[in-house]
Order: sequence, then C-alpha cells, then structure tokens
Amino acid sequence: MASEIKVDTISEKTSAAGVTIDSVLIKDGNVDGVDVSAITQGITGYDSWYLSANVTADADITANLARQSGTLVTKLGTGMTESSGVFTFPTTGLWKVSTKIYSVNIAGDTVLCFIVASDDNFSSEANVGLAKFGSGASSSPTGGTGYAEVLLDIEDVSTDKVKFKAVSISSGSYISGGTYPDTSTFNFVRIGDT
Repeated sequence: MASEIKVDTISEKTSAAGVTIDSVLIKDGNVDGVDVSAITQGITGYDSWYLSANVTADADITANLARQSGTLVTKLGTGMTESSGVFTFPTTGLWKVSTKIYSVNIAGDTVLCFIVASDDNFSSEANVGLAKFGSGASSSPTGGTGYAEVLLDIEDVSTDKVKFKAVSISSGSYISGGTYPDTSTFNFVRIGDT
C-alpha cells in the first residue's frame, strides 16, 4: 500500500544529529558530507528552435524560425516566445543560450552568427556569443558547423531578451535552413535561479 506524507518542515531531533533517510545523513546543507546547499530545483526549462529556410544576407534573423517537433521531441516548461526574431524568456533565471549553424561558404568566405542580448528590450544590445565557420583564406567552397553558447542572467522577462544576427555572408554563401534536424538550431536551457 502506497503512502504519502506532505510537510513544510522536517526538524532534527537534536541540533547535532541531522536527519537520516534510507541510510543517507542530511545535515545543515550536507548529504553524507557533500555540500549541496547551492543546489536548486534543477533544469526547469528547455526549448529548441530551428531555421526553416536559408539565410543569405547579413541581417538580424527575423523570420523562418520554428520550434522543433517530431517523434518524442518536446519542450520543458512554457517555452520561449518568438516575435520577428526576438526571443522572450518565460521565466527569470540563469539561462544557457546556444546556437549551432551549418553554413555553406563560397571560396574565401567566413560566415558568422552572433547571439545578441539586451537588458532594455533592444533599445541597446550587445553581441554576447559567436558561432563562426569558414576561413577567409580558403581557395575553394566549404561547408561546416559553427557553435556558440553563453549563460545569461535573466532578471526581468519584459526587458531581458535575445536574438540572432547573421554577419559576413558573401553572395553565394548561406546559413543553412530547412527541415529539422538537418539545419541550424537555437537552444534555450534554464539551469537555475537568478
């Protein structure tokens, strides 16, 4: 027979004893002598988007962004909101933001994709991450993957936002978009409290 006990606080019988559960001693932020006082509730948000069409020119990526979907593919929590390429976080917290771009480059080209952050709803902005592929010295067309990630402290969901910007795309080069999963992606993971 299953039982459930719900309480707000479990107190120690004596101040020096701690509490033992299934032979594990929990005492003053330590579990069997390991400090766990900084551990919060863990990952509570995850969302992943992809680029559904190629980006062929330098500009903010404002269109052709879609949430990943498919067999067993899901998000954790509410998920991000996207409008004209600007992503709004569902909750405050420490968020890992990353991008993986696949680019096809003409000879001598290097393709860049910046992670761009703002703490004032894009009245101002800063490049905080850079995914890059290519070599300005290449003598033949190339194709490959660039990756970037950054940890952002989102304190206000109405003002703290991100977007992605394509830079240094010469005529004939592009950041690849298409059908997930064979495309460029944008990922958001909430890893803890702010």
